Amino acid sequence: MYITSKLYNDDIIRAINLSLPWGKLANKSILITGASGLIGTFLIDTLMQKNAFDNLNVKVIALGRNDDKARERFSGYWENENFSFLATDINKPLSINLHVDYFIHAASNTHPKLYASDPIVSLMTNVLGAYHLLNYALKTKAERFVYISSVEIYGEALNKDDLFDEKYCGYIDCNQHRAAYPEGKRAGEALCNAFIERYGMDIVLPRLSRVYGPTMRLDDSKAMSQFIMNGVRGEDIVLKSKGEQLYSYCYVADAVTGILYAMLSGKCGEAYNIADMDGAITLKEITENIAEFAGRKVVFDLPQKEEAAGFSKVTTCVMDTEKLQKLGWRSYDDVKSGTEKTIEILRETILIPAVTRDSLL
Repeated sequence: MYITSKLYNDDIIRAINLSLPWGKLANKSILITGASGLIGTFLIDTLMQKNAFDNLNVKVIALGRNDDKARERFSGYWENENFSFLATDINKPLSINLHVDYFIHAASNTHPKLYASDPIVSLMTNVLGAYHLLNYALKTKAERFVYISSVEIYGEALNKDDLFDEKYCGYIDCNQHRAAYPEGKRAGEALCNAFIERYGMDIVLPRLSRVYGPTMRLDDSKAMSQFIMNGVRGEDIVLKSKGEQLYSYCYVADAVTGILYAMLSGKCGEAYNIADMDGAITLKEITENIAEFAGRKVVFDLPQKEEAAGFSKVTTCVMDTEKLQKLGWRSYDDVKSGTEKTIEILRETILIPAVTRDSLL
């Protein structure tokens, strides 16, 4: 799904106009795993637009598992000399021979149904996949490695009113298969720190809150994604719990700019929380906002067994972003504006016939 919406393009323009040390990337190469995913897509679109507007000349090497999906996602610059795609399974040693200056490891299962159906891959992509990439980065003498981590490493809050800074450590029940994802992220971060200590590598660790946006998978089983798709299709918003969970969220454009701030201005070995600065919100409040915007109502339904098995058991998770803000980062959208924008972009992208969309390019 190649997005041509003006709202989406406005997000890209806002990102490329940020006062970042973009010169660090000039004439360099950057390898991005999970290229066709929620984060990877927006990140690549941003870098390619930066090339077009400011002649940055950064070479984008996109890694993913599906060539056809990537061709659809990046059709606007598939033949661009600054873009290349490699269909690769990062859980196997990399069989490429390219010099790479920057690595961003954004590949990860973030799909509750996959947590339940394939917890082994959910864990290994964050650990074994990272190991293969780190070894390749060491070989190519990369300038910096970015490991995209998650709010899930914090686990459940020890106290209801706790605010998660980067030193916080909550509770995770490791003796259930849903732990494969948060424990995989924890192990991945530990692996990165081991490479820093052993080899002196330059690595930063952005930790994302729950991210949403128009680059999401349309079949994503995360609660937020399902709420958004209900809104896109003009359906009632389906809530599969009481909706009392209190979480931090982040619109994809703000998540990507946070990653860029960490990559270009962050300190080696440091983690940086990335979340909407306006604070946390409950699932019930999100559904009510979307229902009002879509002109529908909230209905309650029980999840299927496999889907429920992939749900996070965490009830409270509120992130402190002060550390990233000190680098100059600020979020632009709150959950209300971000979800409404996402619905508008997806309605336009999905409902406008492909022939019409092509005429807009």
